[in-house]
Amino acid sequence: MVLWTRFLFRTLTGNKCMSFSFQPKIPLNFHKAPSPQKLTSEYLISQASTSTVSATQQLLTLTLAAISDTAKMYRKCMEQLMCTMDECLLTQGPEAASLELWDEVVAMRVKVEDCKQRLQELTSFMEYVDKLATAAAETAFLGGAEHMSTVMCESLNSAHAKLAAEYDKTRAKEIELLKQQENFIRRSCGIGKELKKKTGVCEGT
Repeated sequence: MVLWTRFLFRTLTGNKCMSFSFQPKIPLNFHKAPSPQKLTSEYLISQASTSTVSATQQLLTLTLAAISDTAKMYRKCMEQLMCTMDECLLTQGPEAASLELWDEVVAMRVKVEDCKQRLQELTSFMEYVDKLATAAAETAFLGGAEHMSTVMCESLNSAHAKLAAEYDKTRAKEIELLKQQENFIRRSCGIGKELKKKTGVCEGT
């Protein structure tokens, strides 16, 4: 029994060394530092151009998102202002209710102007970002990072298309609000004249 146990142990030990000595090779994606021979001026300029494009892309994306959010808020405030003006014209009840609606109209106008001013500031800032992105694309192309230059140009063209769509929708809503304000002023003046006539008739009687 002892001899059989020793034989079995030696057999398993030998098989382990033969059968299980294989270890799978897992590829490790380590970024190796370039050799000193590759650290030429051209290489460093190309890497710097790539980093510049990446940073500019991030700035472009953030600015575009800010403009989109502000434009949506601006349009929403204009819609709320138009609804409040309609409600104010339809309300001919107690004077306190009318005054409350007038206060809401004034408050919404302030919000609309704030959003408009913020959108104008972001639009002006976007002009500088556009110039920066164009310069980054040209610099990357001249600096040997042609692929990043192409990526920057594609991002810039996409941003221009999205901005044009936002500006078109915003401009259409501004025109709608302008017409609504003209109608509101005209009808408000008419309602004011009617109230004066009624007040005069009441005083005369």
